[in-house]
Amino acid sequence: KVLGTDGLYDYLNKYKIELDPHLEAMVGRHSRKPWLKFVTTENQHLVSHDAMDFLDKLLVYDHQMRLTAKEAMAHTYFDPVRSGYPVNPV
Repeated sequence: KVLGTDGLYDYLNKYKIELDPHLEAMVGRHSRKPWLKFVTTENQHLVSHDAMDFLDKLLVYDHQMRLTAKEAMAHTYFDPVRSGYPVNPV
């Protein structure tokens, strides 16, 4: 339910994949939830713009649109690790 179903159905249509009707009924229709909806006062110190962008680019239905391992490793989220500095919060 977090990613919503629009992207799922776009993916299924793009690759001409048909869901079993029973499974399709179970999946239903859901809107995508914004990542910031999951930020709370308890976890906000762990969140950064780069972390949200990284998450958004990894959690994608379409494998052709998702970051590759090499692209993921090069993402700016890991710049602090490469440079030895802490991540700046949102």
